Amino acid sequence: MRYRYTSHESFDHDSIDALGYDWERVADPNIKPKFPFKVYLPRSTAHVAAAVKEAVQLGQRLRVRSKGHSSNDLVLAEDGVVLCTEKLNQVVELDVQQRTIRIQSGAVLAEIDEYLAEYGLGLPVIGDHNHITAGGFASVGGISPASHRFGLFIDNVLALEYVDWAGDVRHCGRNSNREEFYRILGGTGRHGVITEMTCRLEPGQKFRTIVRNQRKLFFSADAFIDGSQRLITDPGQSLYERGVWVDFPLGVGNVRIGQFSSYFPTSQNLYTRLRKRLAYGYLHMLGRWAGRLPKMIDVFVKFLGMFGIILSPRYGSIKDVESFTDKVLDSSAGDPTRMLIVLAPSGTYSAMFRAMYAVCLESRRQHGAITFISFYVKAISSEYLAAGNGSGQFAELMLYLGIDPQRMTPRILDDMVLRIDNLCIEKGALRYMHSKTSKDAERLRRIDPNYLYPQG
Repeated sequence: MRYRYTSHESFDHDSIDALGYDWERVADPNIKPKFPFKVYLPRSTAHVAAAVKEAVQLGQRLRVRSKGHSSNDLVLAEDGVVLCTEKLNQVVELDVQQRTIRIQSGAVLAEIDEYLAEYGLGLPVIGDHNHITAGGFASVGGISPASHRFGLFIDNVLALEYVDWAGDVRHCGRNSNREEFYRILGGTGRHGVITEMTCRLEPGQKFRTIVRNQRKLFFSADAFIDGSQRLITDPGQSLYERGVWVDFPLGVGNVRIGQFSSYFPTSQNLYTRLRKRLAYGYLHMLGRWAGRLPKMIDVFVKFLGMFGIILSPRYGSIKDVESFTDKVLDSSAGDPTRMLIVLAPSGTYSAMFRAMYAVCLESRRQHGAITFISFYVKAISSEYLAAGNGSGQFAELMLYLGIDPQRMTPRILDDMVLRIDNLCIEKGALRYMHSKTSKDAERLRRIDPNYLYPQG
């Protein structure tokens, strides 16, 4: 890749040992691995079909894995069977005129975007870093700073090929077998194995086009919630947008600050390019060193990175904006971290934010198992989510918590997750299913976006 970047320098996805872990390792670095007994490495749809049929014949449950970014018991199979899409990673067909691309499900989206840059094209919605695959993103939805314009990643998927759990190859799309199409998308692999997909593309030069950041700072939670609510509800002509609120313990008190960045077209000249190069050169230098230094220095570098995110640069390329935090911060440096993600209807965003924040503050006071509390927020305008909310206007609330692993017990975590799930039910919100949820079947039917569609 032209630009290699990751938010977890200490953890390797591309090893045999990695097959025993998922994203839970970031929250608990000492967690025991759950190694599978058997691993399939298919390179074609025919391989996938053969693997599924063999598993059926042997009475084995097959888990599907791409890079293992979930922390919700979706990809691990201790002493079981895993189908890994690592080698199912080819570009099948690019149609420059129609602005579509057909790719295998194990293709890394950051690499696809680099490939498309040669043709002046790019994916409308792409993940933060260079380990997210097409199938993994499609299995949960996929969110980016452009989601207020282009929706979820799956809103930009036009057609699918997949292998069902009988081993049959099936095809569906927006204009054929539509109900089946939406059931497979966002299904976290439970309806079959996605093998190929056709995606819509947007014209543009992401690596070269500079955008201007119209940044707003906030010094109280109420001010941030109210200000971000306005910008999420009415993003105006912004091309990209994201916000972050941080509540960070420091000495005898807490640092509480928020910012919201809205990115707009700007002049493409030497001045904007130079400012972009200086600012992001510094931030990306922090990202390159993060996770590779002695512990105390790593913590300091992470603090500098967080400060750089709050005071995010005035000018950056589109690619800088899309991969902003993951090229600056390392989740494996400093306090272990955990993500819990909610998709709130835009009308209940403020209430949901306040309620989730209250749950975290209460847990931190009672147990001391949470260190810092932060929220990353983005607006979403999604056809897929419109099945549960006619407008399809939602906001991502990504709760990003620092964890004290000596104090965080399963009971404390499960209680917090249950309370957040119950808040979702109360306020009509949904969960982003690759982050930890409670396991009650009835509750899951009410918080999983995939249940907006008939399950078949």
